[in-house]
Amino acid sequence: MKKMLLIISFLMVIPFVASAQESDIVVSSEWARPILIAGRPGGAFFNVKNNGSEADTLIAASSSISPRVEIHTHTMTDGVMRMSQVEGGLEIPAGGEVQLKPGSYHIMMFETDNKYAPGDKIDLKLQFEKAGTIEKTVEVRARPQN
Repeated sequence: MKKMLLIISFLMVIPFVASAQESDIVVSSEWARPILIAGRPGGAFFNVKNNGSEADTLIAASSSISPRVEIHTHTMTDGVMRMSQVEGGLEIPAGGEVQLKPGSYHIMMFETDNKYAPGDKIDLKLQFEKAGTIEKTVEVRARPQN
């Protein structure tokens, strides 16, 4: 009987531990650019705040609208702006914040299954190394809200 109570107690604690870790990472101000032609790439943007005492890393993203979703950045090389995938993920420092915005870090969605206009919604799953998966519904907008 004691063994059974111990197991039940342990199983009841697991969701609270996961919830405490997820609350350290806060994703806000999410939006995505319109995708005017199905199959063309789209971009998603948001802020990530880490309220925790340890750094965390955004290691992957996914969406039902795209078979390939990547974390990207822009870099200037020899006077030419290039976009490239972020290797190893995007670190969110302890107590810090990282903005994913046009011309900087962002999420790229390739081979989209449809076109998306302002007002449409896109699902986005963000996978963090420590906080786990955070799911967001992202509104399509022509530009960010101020």
